[in-house]
Amino acid sequence: MSSRQKAIEELKKQIRLGRERLGPDGIKELEKLAAAAQKQKPAVPPEVPPGMLPYDKKAAAKALEIFLKNHGNPKEFEKRLRELLKQSSH
Repeated sequence: MSSRQKAIEELKKQIRLGRERLGPDGIKELEKLAAAAQKQKPAVPPEVPPGMLPYDKKAAAKALEIFLKNHGNPKEFEKRLRELLKQSSH
């Protein structure tokens, strides 16, 4: 069994144990809370221009780092990206 499959099985086990602890009434209450949370719109800070969405800089940096590591020529891509960013900066 792969480590991914082991992790999935462990999560399933934790979910099963959590459901047993909560019981049917607790699960129904959580489902109501989850449905209400999904209906809420995310809060947008006032400094974000209309039509734009805020983003998490750390998550974006991590995504870029992962992309660069898996790119065919990460050094060249990073160089080109930095040049483009310099051109578009104010």
